[in-house]
Amino acid sequence: MKKSRFRALKIFSTFLVFFIVGGVIFGVWYVKQLEEVVSAKFEGRKWQFPSKIYSDTYLLYAGMNVRSEELWEKLRRLGYRESRNGPSSKGEYRFLKKESLLEIYLHDFVYPLETFKGTPVRISLQGTTVTRMENLDSGEELFSLELEPELVTGLYDRIWEERRLVNLSDVPSLLVRAILAIEDERFYNHRGIDPVAILRASWANLRSGGVVQGGSTLTQQLMKNFFLGDERTLQRKIKEVLMALVAERKYSKEEILENYLNEIYLGQKGAQGIFGVWEAAQFYFFKGLPELTIGETALLAGLIKAPNRYSPYRSAEAATKRRNIVLGKMLEERLITRGQYEAALREVIQQRELVKVANDAPFYIDFLKRELAENYSHEVLTAEGLRIFTSLDLQLQRIAEKALVDGLKRLEESYPYLRKRGEEDHLEGAIAVIKPQTGEIKAMVGGRDYQKSQFNRVFQARRQPGSTFKPFTYLAALMYGSEEGGKKFTPVTSVDDSPFTWSYEGQEWTPRNYKEEYFGAVTFRTALEKSLNSATVRIAKEVGINKIRDVAYRLGIESALPALPSMVLGGIE
Repeated sequence: MKKSRFRALKIFSTFLVFFIVGGVIFGVWYVKQLEEVVSAKFEGRKWQFPSKIYSDTYLLYAGMNVRSEELWEKLRRLGYRESRNGPSSKGEYRFLKKESLLEIYLHDFVYPLETFKGTPVRISLQGTTVTRMENLDSGEELFSLELEPELVTGLYDRIWEERRLVNLSDVPSLLVRAILAIEDERFYNHRGIDPVAILRASWANLRSGGVVQGGSTLTQQLMKNFFLGDERTLQRKIKEVLMALVAERKYSKEEILENYLNEIYLGQKGAQGIFGVWEAAQFYFFKGLPELTIGETALLAGLIKAPNRYSPYRSAEAATKRRNIVLGKMLEERLITRGQYEAALREVIQQRELVKVANDAPFYIDFLKRELAENYSHEVLTAEGLRIFTSLDLQLQRIAEKALVDGLKRLEESYPYLRKRGEEDHLEGAIAVIKPQTGEIKAMVGGRDYQKSQFNRVFQARRQPGSTFKPFTYLAALMYGSEEGGKKFTPVTSVDDSPFTWSYEGQEWTPRNYKEEYFGAVTFRTALEKSLNSATVRIAKEVGINKIRDVAYRLGIESALPALPSMVLGGIE
C-alpha cells in the first residue's frame, strides 16, 4: 500500500516538475515572441500616413466681385470662426456690415514652395467689389491674397489616421507634465506596471460600485493602442502587462513617452481620426503646440480619457468641466500658480461647428486617382503622406453640378420623348470646366448622380468630337500645305465654300453646312471662324487625311482614327 502511494506521489511529482519546467520554457518563449513584436514596432515603421488631396487656393484681389454668401461659406469650410471683437488669433474673422469691412486672421499653411505664416488682414468692400486690402500688422496695402486650399479627401488603407510626428523636445514641457499628472503621475517611478495605481483604482471602483478609474500606466496604454485594441479580456490584459514590461526593459522613458504623444487617439473629424498631440492642437485650436494657452493645454491633456465625450465640438460644457479637473490637478502638482489657475478657468470654451472632410468632387477625385496610379503605387499613396495640390475650384464644382442637374431636368420637361424607357429613364450628361490660359481642370462632373453611377462620362464615355476636331485640319494645312502642287495655306488663302461630293474607295460622301447655308469664296480664316463644313472638307482633301491624322496623334489624341473623310468633321468616336 505504501509502495503504491509512493509510486503515485513520484509520478505526480514528475508530472509537476515537467509541467513547471514546460510552463517556464513556454513562458520564456512567449515573452521572447512578445519582445520581437515590440521591437519590430519600436524600431520599424510605426504608422502609415495617408496622402491628402487639396483644392486650389481662393484668390482675392482688388477690383474683384465677390458674392458674400460664397465667401462666408468658404470661410466656414476652412474652419474660420466669427469673432465679435475682431480677430485676435488665427482662424477668426469679423464682418463690419456698416463699414463694409471684413477682417480675417489667416491660418498658417505649408505650400509646396513656401510656408505661409498667418497674418491679420482687412478687406474693404464697396457693394460686392473689393476696393482695398491691407495687412493689419504692418499697414501694407495688399493687391492680392489667397485663402488656403481646402482638404478634399485622403487616400488611405482602411482607416484614416491623421497625425504629424513630433519629437519629445518639441512638445511644451507643461503639456507633457499635465498629461503625466492626469494619466500616469508615477510614470518615472514604475517599470511598466504600477501596483500603487492598480490598488488606488480598485479601491475607487469598489467604493463607487462601477469603473470610475483605471490603473493602466501610460506604457500599458501605448501597448494597447499599438497592438491589442479595446477588447476587455483577461488574456488581453496579461499580454498588455507583459508587453509593457518588455518595452520598459528595452527602451527609455523618453522613447516610450514620445511614441505615446504621437500615437494617442484624440478625436474624430468625419472619416479622419485625430492622433497625436500636434494634430489635436491643430484640430481643436488651430494652433501649434508652443502657442497653446494653459487652459488649452489642460483641455488637450483631459481629452485623452474620452476624446469624443469631452470634445468642444460636441459639448462646450463637458469640455469645460474636464479642463477644470485637469487644471485642479496641475495646481495640486504645482505645475501652475494660483494666478495662472484662476486665469485659465476664465478662458471661455466656445461651442464650435465641426466641418467634416467630405469628398465634394467625387468624379474629379476618381479621375485624379487614375492619373496618380500611373506614377505611384497604392502603398506609396496610402502610407507616405503625400500632399497633392490640384486645380480644383470647389465653388465652380458645386455650380457645375447644379447646372448639369437643372439643365437635364429642363430638357426632360421640355422634351419628354427623350426619356425613351419611361419616367425612370433619366438623361445623363457631363461637364468639364477648363481654364483656357493654362489647361487646368477647375471642375469635373461625370454624371447626374455619383451615388447611383460612378461612370465618369468626361473621360470614360466615347463620343464624337464634332467641330472641335476641325482645328487639326487647319493646323495640318498650315504645316504641310497641299499634297499636290505644293500649295501653301495662309490665313488669307481663298477657299471654296460650296456643295461638293468627295469620292473615295468606291464611295461618295457629301458634307453639308449648317442650315444648308453656303458662302462661296471665303478666306481660310473665315472658314475656321464660321466652322464651315464644306470649306473644311475641301481643305482636308487637298492636305490629305493621313497628315491630318498624324497631327492629331502628335497633339495627344489616343483613340484610333479611321482614315475616312468624316473624320475631318469629328464624325468618329
